[in-house]
Amino acid sequence: MVGVDAAAAAALLSAPYADRSQLTSSLESVSTDDLRNALEACSVPSRSPLAVFSNWARTFECRPQRVFAPTTALQCRQIVELARRDGATVHPVGVGHSPSDLGCTNGWLVRMEGVQGTLDISHTDRTATFQSGTTLHAVHAALAAAQPPLALRNIGSISDQTIGGLISTATHGSGVTYPVISADVRSLVLVLPLPGAPVVCVSREADYPLFAASQCGLGATGLILAVEITVEDAYRLEEVKDVYDVDEVINNLDEISASAQHVRAWWYPSGGGMVVARANRTYIPAKPQSSLFGHILGYHVTQFLLCVSRFWRNFTPYVGKWAWWLAGRHSVTVDDGYKVLNFDCLFPQYTSEWALDSAAAADCLRALRDYIAEEAANPKGQRVHFPVEIRWSAPDDIPLSPSYGRRTCWIGVVTYRPYGLPVPYRVFQTRFAQICAAHGGRPHWAKEHWLAPKDVEEIYERFPEFRAVIQRVDPQGVLRSEYVRRHILGEDLPLRMFKRRP
Repeated sequence: MVGVDAAAAAALLSAPYADRSQLTSSLESVSTDDLRNALEACSVPSRSPLAVFSNWARTFECRPQRVFAPTTALQCRQIVELARRDGATVHPVGVGHSPSDLGCTNGWLVRMEGVQGTLDISHTDRTATFQSGTTLHAVHAALAAAQPPLALRNIGSISDQTIGGLISTATHGSGVTYPVISADVRSLVLVLPLPGAPVVCVSREADYPLFAASQCGLGATGLILAVEITVEDAYRLEEVKDVYDVDEVINNLDEISASAQHVRAWWYPSGGGMVVARANRTYIPAKPQSSLFGHILGYHVTQFLLCVSRFWRNFTPYVGKWAWWLAGRHSVTVDDGYKVLNFDCLFPQYTSEWALDSAAAADCLRALRDYIAEEAANPKGQRVHFPVEIRWSAPDDIPLSPSYGRRTCWIGVVTYRPYGLPVPYRVFQTRFAQICAAHGGRPHWAKEHWLAPKDVEEIYERFPEFRAVIQRVDPQGVLRSEYVRRHILGEDLPLRMFKRRP
């Protein structure tokens, strides 16, 4: 098999890929010893802190058999080819922002942060191409520096992730006319775990089944080298936040979700209300909202109060009231789009998020409201943290996207870990997940969930297509991480095998 197809070469023929041989030469004729020697330069020593992987929330951790930190396409290909020959498994990871064990493996871990940079920005095509390890912060900066400036159409709550990781889990923003961010991808350049580690460029016009699977590929459809994504003219957003009664929002959920281009809601159970944020594009001057005093109160004081609630659980509702006092007020912010849409996640946290058909979202929220109220009335009941986040996305046609085929309402909950300390969360978040599942929900792939292949097939009609694709491009199972083997292939692997506190 050839080392690279023409489209992939064109997409990647930019520094540091000016050497076409990085892409076009097959590795089949390279000896295994030469591969090992070549990879010494990007092999992470076992004593290095990078030899241990922990996700951002520090809830899952692994010590892989080997860890690599490549910086070039050739090194990525060499890693995949050597793993195929050695019968090893390879799993790529970005910055590790997934709150689940998606980034963990006992096999070979590939830290992709070094494979970063801008490959191309086209005002004519309204696209930009980035290497997969590029963080969204760097993406925003590169697009803002273009002349004239550009921006992504929609983003999620944070910009710390790499663009390759973002695509691999169908991460979403919010807006009933905006699909998950993966739907804006035009093409992907992948290293396939086949003999010679070929490089291919896939799109709707080139190997559509592989492209569609890779739009939410969980790291199993190929090692992503580059992402071409749709962009638009840079824009500001004017976001207006207002306070509402919980039932008022739930009873008018559809109307509220369509009341602006980007709508989000945060429910503070102990405060008894919701904050609804409506954001629309604008050309008025920026009016950012930032305050050192507000940061001290919102971050440091809140974290201390949450720590106190670890020891005195019935103090938790008072922390929730404090947070509601900070957040529950009218405000207006005008700033660059990504600055408005990004959200401070505050502290390490346990989190669960499910995607509901928007038609079922109100009933699901009512069931969650009733459950939280029952627990609050019980002296020994669960004491929940804040906020419950509510967002929306448009339907898409990505096989494993939680928004596949339906307008979606995303509902997420958090349980904070003040100062990184453990906090009981499983009872509440398990019940939350059960409520969402009972209303036809699909879990966010980057968050903890229990789905087995049978469950996945029941809620994703194109799941057999996805499995067929990974069998075609990876018959030896090189890219099958423990997460993929558990949730996609059905191996009996413990859900908590990588938990820092089993």
